[in-house]
Amino acid sequence: MRLRRLLPLTILTALFFLPSPLAQAHAELVSSTPAAGSHLDTLPTQVEVTFDGNLLAIGGSNPNVLMVKDSQGTRIDTGNSHVSGASLTVGLQSVSTTGRFEVSWRVVSSDGHPEEGSYLFTVGKIEASATPTPSASAKPVAPVPGDSFWARYGTRVMLALLGMLSIGIWFRFERARRKTK
Repeated sequence: MRLRRLLPLTILTALFFLPSPLAQAHAELVSSTPAAGSHLDTLPTQVEVTFDGNLLAIGGSNPNVLMVKDSQGTRIDTGNSHVSGASLTVGLQSVSTTGRFEVSWRVVSSDGHPEEGSYLFTVGKIEASATPTPSASAKPVAPVPGDSFWARYGTRVMLALLGMLSIGIWFRFERARRKTK
């Protein structure tokens, strides 16, 4: 009898602590061309980054941005990033610059959450410097509207309240049933 009373509460508690699929759906970089930290003889004509899930494209608008800057901080990309499933591509202008190039992105995964990061690659001969070459990394992103406690856990809270209400009603009917016996 005691198990029968605890079972609904145990199931409800387990449901509340299950991982949220929204929190796990953020896009993560899986590959890039050119690769992070690579050394090339010539500048490629385009840069492509691929993520572990599809990127969001809203109608004709593209919220995803891929930029490439040279060592002086000048943008050398064409500015029109193209999304194809989980890949984001941008063309590069024909420049004779050599040195370090920074690839940075801001993408919105299919769950609506933005992610951003960057990596470096080099072209031609560069002089040694004290600056370490960072690998691909994700930078913290400013919160998006709707990315709050209620957006993440609202469904769980409502399910928990509904479950507690159901358990309360069940106990009340159970008590009334026992009194009538």
